[in-house]
Amino acid sequence: MPVRPPNEDLFENSRMSFGQHLEELRRVLIRALIGVAVCCVIGFLFADRVVEFLKDPLVNAVSKYEQILSKKQIEEQLGFLPPEYQPWFEQEQMAPETMLIDPGDMIRVLRHVSPNFLSGVNLNPYRFTPASFDIARLPGLCRQLSDSTGDSENSKRIGIVWGGLTDTQKAGVKRIADLDQATSSDVDFLTNVFNHTIEQNNLSADSAFASSMQAVTSEGWDFLQPTAENPLVEMKSELERTADPDLQRRINRVLLTQLFFEWMPAVKLDMVPMQVWRKIDAEPQSLAATESFMIWVKAGIFGGLLLASPWVLLQLWLFVASGLYPHEKGYIYVFLPISLTLFFAGAGLAFFFVFAPVLDFLFSFNASMGIKPQIRINEWLSFVMFLPIGFGIAFQLPLVMLFLNRINIFSIETYLNKWRIAVMIIFALSMLLTPADPVSMIMLAIPLTFLYFLGIALCHWMPSQSNPFGEENTAV
Repeated sequence: MPVRPPNEDLFENSRMSFGQHLEELRRVLIRALIGVAVCCVIGFLFADRVVEFLKDPLVNAVSKYEQILSKKQIEEQLGFLPPEYQPWFEQEQMAPETMLIDPGDMIRVLRHVSPNFLSGVNLNPYRFTPASFDIARLPGLCRQLSDSTGDSENSKRIGIVWGGLTDTQKAGVKRIADLDQATSSDVDFLTNVFNHTIEQNNLSADSAFASSMQAVTSEGWDFLQPTAENPLVEMKSELERTADPDLQRRINRVLLTQLFFEWMPAVKLDMVPMQVWRKIDAEPQSLAATESFMIWVKAGIFGGLLLASPWVLLQLWLFVASGLYPHEKGYIYVFLPISLTLFFAGAGLAFFFVFAPVLDFLFSFNASMGIKPQIRINEWLSFVMFLPIGFGIAFQLPLVMLFLNRINIFSIETYLNKWRIAVMIIFALSMLLTPADPVSMIMLAIPLTFLYFLGIALCHWMPSQSNPFGEENTAV
């Protein structure tokens, strides 16, 4: 084996002692930390812009998720998706939502805007409907209505209601009272009878209903939402002031429901379902008073680390170079640009190509379980900071392979013979460097597998410098 010529000290002082390595490491760390600190200060100045930039993938994913759910609901309702809905989904970022509207309020608003609106149409939202009656209890209701005998307060009230009916209506009520089971047509008939009563009477002005119109506690008002006072007191005062026919119908309907509460469901406002379009709210949330400050700090640090990464990698390679022979130090000027390119390529892959499928995969579980995603911005920033940095570090694989080959640790033959084990290790490391979801792990492992073979190609394409000692290659 050729040896170094005598009396020719080519590498004098080229090797460093352990203490010198520690001293060099201290200097490198100090320089790296100073660079990181300076870049973090710059990052804090632009932290708000960093947050806006980092939350874009999340906002897009949540918007896409809500659009998919809305489209699915429309297709289930109509059997198809109208093409004219697409611009509202795609361009305006809006989605339909079914809401219940009080028709009385809607009519009042429309007539306030246009006094002649529907002037020739009698619209009364405060009427009884077939849903106001229980068909199974309808005969019992009619028996109570047709029996107004007695001196009790309720009998007097029933007598007033009964006396306001026409002979035809009274005959129909008695017919239903004799039935064992009412029909839907009987429900429609009694609905008209009760609507006739609330149209023709002002029950709140009758002395028989005086006790119901007094200020009392919520006892006996279980069919209404319990309140500290009788809500009809304020309604009657408003009726006396305005003589609003809609308000009179509302009071009459409540009084009748109270009178026959044993046979009728609780009084409930009839709401009209209406589809309205709303802007998709995909903005992440902040749930604590101090969370916004911590978000600003995290964004500043993340931006500072990305900005400082070239400087930190330079210090890392300078530390490695300090322990190499002079003929080996030339590798640093080749490795550093490649290292930076690979780091930013990995971070860019994570941010621009990995986040979307990962979020779609995670949100698919929300859709399957019917859980609406409400993501905290603080948790999202932790996720979005970890994944690109993990990808950037992992993408150093071909460079590490090339470096180990050039310092004769591993040979090209070893890389080729052990590629199956290497792929298994790549998948294991991908699991550690990514969050707990299979999509991000696979999307890191697959590029790393290609990078492994790229590392082998680099070892073959980049010629090795000659060894000044003339020693043979002792790589594994």
